[in-house]
Amino acid sequence: MARVRTEKFADALHKLGALRPDSPLGVLDIGSNSVRLVGYSGSARTPLPIYNERAFCRLGEAVSATGRIEGEPYELAIMTFRRFRAIAERLGIDNLAAFATAAVREAENRDAFVAEAEEILGHKIRVLSGKEEAKYSADGVMLAIPGANGIVADLGGGSLELARVKNGETQRWATLPLGILALREYSKNNRAAMIEIIEAALEKVKWLKNGRELPLYIVGGTWRNLAKVHMARTGYPLEVLHQYEIASSEAVQFSEKISALKNWQALKLEASSSNRRAGLPTAALVLTELMARAEPSRVIVSANAVREGVLYSILEPKYRALDPLLLACEEMAERLCKSASYGHELAEWSSKIFKKSKWSMGGAGAFSRLREAGCLLSDVAWASHPSWRAETIRQMVLTAPFSGIRHIERVFLAFALSYRHEGNVPQSFGGALELSKSDQCLARAMGLSFRLAHSLSASLPGALPMTQLRAGRKFLTLTIDPSRAELFGPIISKRLAAVAVELDLLARVEIKPLKTA
Repeated sequence: MARVRTEKFADALHKLGALRPDSPLGVLDIGSNSVRLVGYSGSARTPLPIYNERAFCRLGEAVSATGRIEGEPYELAIMTFRRFRAIAERLGIDNLAAFATAAVREAENRDAFVAEAEEILGHKIRVLSGKEEAKYSADGVMLAIPGANGIVADLGGGSLELARVKNGETQRWATLPLGILALREYSKNNRAAMIEIIEAALEKVKWLKNGRELPLYIVGGTWRNLAKVHMARTGYPLEVLHQYEIASSEAVQFSEKISALKNWQALKLEASSSNRRAGLPTAALVLTELMARAEPSRVIVSANAVREGVLYSILEPKYRALDPLLLACEEMAERLCKSASYGHELAEWSSKIFKKSKWSMGGAGAFSRLREAGCLLSDVAWASHPSWRAETIRQMVLTAPFSGIRHIERVFLAFALSYRHEGNVPQSFGGALELSKSDQCLARAMGLSFRLAHSLSASLPGALPMTQLRAGRKFLTLTIDPSRAELFGPIISKRLAAVAVELDLLARVEIKPLKTA
């Protein structure tokens, strides 16, 4: 079936400074532990990684040992730069934002190293100050978690960056010499010495106490791998690191246990990256001491960091205010749905059904936002085999690189959209991701209402505005304009009744002219 497209969405993206698929943006991050190239496409507000590769060059080890970038780390970096230039050319990346952090910043031969790298890459490299690194880390978090309010902590190989974020702004920041590689070198890998170094550095950041009972957003590859270990040990059912949450008391207990490990090889089966594994006890120790100082309410993992912060920094305030979840759903709808505009019709059509519904995970605004996201995604699995559409859309929602959505909200949305394709799809995640009975009922009602709408409209725009679905005190009433009376049939009665049951209402159908506002 041919896809129906509209110019509205394309025009909107163009105005937002969207990155064309044939002209991606590249970001090269020259860190203390690794060098990474990421190619992005999509809108600048919701950048979609189309290529992601890292090389563990460990520049920080060389700088910590000799003060210079030399030896094997230097050779690996030069080889990596040549490869990444070739990859960027193949991807058509003309605009490469390259920056370096603590290791390069502190190297005695920084200027010579940067000059050689620039010649190889054909692009300028910006060496970030500690302040800039902290700010970009915070920006990266705010790009992905709108409304972030707490402390951002970015742990790298050479340094720890801290920032206080609130209302979309970075209010305070600090950079400390507490990176994994730096700590191990300065302390001679002695745990007691590490603690003294960490405590002395954190003591200087007086404003950390302002983060008490607020979230601590952790950033950096080693901390992400630490979160993977926690997921594995707790049997967490959703394999998405971004916005993974750990209660404060549990995080403290866990990090203390990991930091005390004398044999990091014990983490072999739980940590996905062998290159990060050796640093996990040190990373856990930094987290333990940081939490003791900041006393956060919970720990939240952010997949976004400095790289994404660079993109966020170029956005005008009005674009920063856009909802990243809804924009990402729009982009997915544009790529995968039969009609890019149908989701908006469905959002308007379904708005009158759930006005009085109570959602335990947030207020009316939070539910309305999630319902709109569901509307936009309701037809993304249409090209899958009919027997697998429910499972396909479920997995897409649970694993898509969405921002601005909590894990429990992913589960709710996946649960609902499964019912868009199947009338009975029992699902349970258990534990922290178990939906309450009332939320399960609401998710079913939402998904089944989408199922009804798609049956009325054949998933194409134009038909739904000639119908209306309203929830009253006693009845769930479907009104169909006489000009579209032929749309009614047994399947419509059946699917209307299914929605009504979940809302504890009686189903009723009317064939009459629609009232206009």
